[in-house]
Amino acid sequence: MYSRLEAFAGDDVDLMCNASLTSKMMWTYDTDDGYVDYIYWNGRTVNQSRLHVSTTSLASVSHTLIISGAKLNDTGPYDCYDGNGLRRVGYQLIIVGM
Repeated sequence: MYSRLEAFAGDDVDLMCNASLTSKMMWTYDTDDGYVDYIYWNGRTVNQSRLHVSTTSLASVSHTLIISGAKLNDTGPYDCYDGNGLRRVGYQLIIVGM
């Protein structure tokens, strides 16, 4: 199941995932042609200049995927997996024009 999230083109979008504090967690994006694009994997952002992950650890641990200046083609499903490979959260991101 995906949580639906809408944002306007140009907005910064935060997708939060509560997962264990480990660099082995990952964020993925399902492309239109059926492939999985790895956004964040093993502690580093992969091939995405506008996307990065911020990690916080207070009462709980969260890994927030931040999309700076969202574009229409950022629309789609995003998944967060913990260090054990278990899907923790999924977002269906919808970017709408201005």
